[in-house]
Amino acid sequence: MMVGPSGSGKSAAWSVLLKALERLEGVEGVAHVIDPKSISKDALYGNLDPNTREWTDGLFTHILRKIIDNVRGEIGKRQWIIFDGDVDPEWVENLNSVLDDNKLLTLPNGERLGIPPNVRIMFEVEDLRYATLATVSRCGMVWFSEDVLSTEMIFENYLQRLREIPVEEGEEDMSWISRGKGTERKEDELSPTIQVQRDCCTLLQPYFGSSGLVSKCLEFAMGLDHVMDFTRLRALGTLFSLLNQAVRNVLAYNNSHADFPMQVRTDTLTHTRVHTFT
Repeated sequence: MMVGPSGSGKSAAWSVLLKALERLEGVEGVAHVIDPKSISKDALYGNLDPNTREWTDGLFTHILRKIIDNVRGEIGKRQWIIFDGDVDPEWVENLNSVLDDNKLLTLPNGERLGIPPNVRIMFEVEDLRYATLATVSRCGMVWFSEDVLSTEMIFENYLQRLREIPVEEGEEDMSWISRGKGTERKEDELSPTIQVQRDCCTLLQPYFGSSGLVSKCLEFAMGLDHVMDFTRLRALGTLFSLLNQAVRNVLAYNNSHADFPMQVRTDTLTHTRVHTFT
């Protein structure tokens, strides 16, 4: 179980480890991420029709059966199944026999599925508030503190992504926290889109320092009362999404005004309309 607040690096940690093991041992790693709280228990494990007695696999059961059937060589790969969501007895109690020495998943129709030796079960949780002792005692624990990622590290990651990855690839690909980095390009190979994004980064950089405007606003906001739970990562995620949209608007303007585009003279750091707009 990887325990810690959202954005503390849990997903990045197992992703890096999976890729590192693949490079070291030459065994392909495959990750299956499931949000157990977004679907019903029947959709997760499967259900038995009381009338026809027909069994339908759930998501987890389908993944496990696909690995066991080994149609495409799944047994020869490192298979990690990650449950990303709160651990509570409503759904996790069915996994107790999977997590102990038996390593068997017993289905409501009486069928038993053994867990192959190349499969690992992991959990990403914010806390253990709803977890039972029976489940916790069967798992190893890795704690991720919110301090693992400093605010400055989050800032730098966002700016680096903005410098290297075109915003046209979508908000998901421009996520403020990522498992990978963009590809470095030579200056003479830069597309107009990347050049504009780098110009915007040049203008935004001073505001993201340890004592810059964003840090001060974030510190001030943490001291206020909020209707919803306030977290540093949620606030920064919203800010980065708004900035991404501002960059898209600049690019859209340049595309429709090719003769007079918004641009920045990076040699003298002249603050033109791009600075004002962004």
